[in-house]
Amino acid sequence: MSPELQIQQAQRRIHHADVMMGEATRLDAVAAQLMAVQRQWNTSDRDARLMAALDASRTVWHGIQAALAGGTLELPLEVQHNLLILSVYADSKIGTCETTPTVDALGSLIALTRTLAGSLKEWREAA
Repeated sequence: MSPELQIQQAQRRIHHADVMMGEATRLDAVAAQLMAVQRQWNTSDRDARLMAALDASRTVWHGIQAALAGGTLELPLEVQHNLLILSVYADSKIGTCETTPTVDALGSLIALTRTLAGSLKEWREAA
């Protein structure tokens, strides 16, 4: 393999790792925002804070869908497929939290978000 090709492949891996870490960081931030709402569930401004957190969550999950569609998340095809399924599932969880907000529904969305963030970090480390 030529040195130029090795450099190009290394640069793609670095870019791929940066994209993965960026998504993981955004998911971590959203999970923290959702957890703050969950911890202070009985406050008077809960509805506004919940809607803001759910909007932020939806933005991140839709960003993942856009990255998959744009080909910027260079993952194996099976992983991309599973990630797309997870993002659609997360969108349904967000909708549930909007229509019938409960601590349990929010907890489920938080768990999903944190789990994926951790998985993306593992992929970055393996890249």
